[in-house]
Amino acid sequence: MVTAEQLSQIMQCPLPRAQRWAPALNAAMVRFNITTKRRAAHFLAQIGHESLSLSRVEENLSYSRKRLPEVFGKRIAATELDAFVHQPEKLGNRVYAGRNGNGNEASGDGYLYRGRCPVQITGRGNYRHIGQLIGQPLEQQPQLLLDVEVGAAAAAAYWKDAGLNTTADGGDVLAVSRRVNLGSVTSKATPEGMADRISRTNRALQVLGAA
Repeated sequence: MVTAEQLSQIMQCPLPRAQRWAPALNAAMVRFNITTKRRAAHFLAQIGHESLSLSRVEENLSYSRKRLPEVFGKRIAATELDAFVHQPEKLGNRVYAGRNGNGNEASGDGYLYRGRCPVQITGRGNYRHIGQLIGQPLEQQPQLLLDVEVGAAAAAAYWKDAGLNTTADGGDVLAVSRRVNLGSVTSKATPEGMADRISRTNRALQVLGAA
């Protein structure tokens, strides 16, 4: 079991936030067999990165003109960028349309099923699937993922379902990170965010005595 004090150290977050999340995360980790120190360290490090230390459990999608092409340049033409600046609903519906079980842009699925919970579950199909794994109607009630207990369970269910317990057992932070969010191929020697994932993992291993 991870104490609130340990979670605060791992996440480098205020103790009250850790106290709020620790019971739910412990229950979720037991439920989905994240029960070794190494597995717990990798899991907590990755969700810490994805959620900015449990401070962001819902995707914002409000981007500046400068940031938009860096994140969604492959999905929005340069001539269209101005129309999506600080337009989160419009942006979500465009960039997530037809992906992960979502309908077309007009369906509104992209924004409705945007990233939520500590691991940022995204897409109608993923909401449905993870909801089935944890016994919650996430497709019908997507806001449930903002509940601490439900969000923690969803993150842990996603982790186990993706085979990340086994990946974490191998201790390869890059392999774990790719399965979570980096993708299988990158042209960069050091993918964006990788340094933070490594730092968080090393800290979690140290705090939990698994270094």
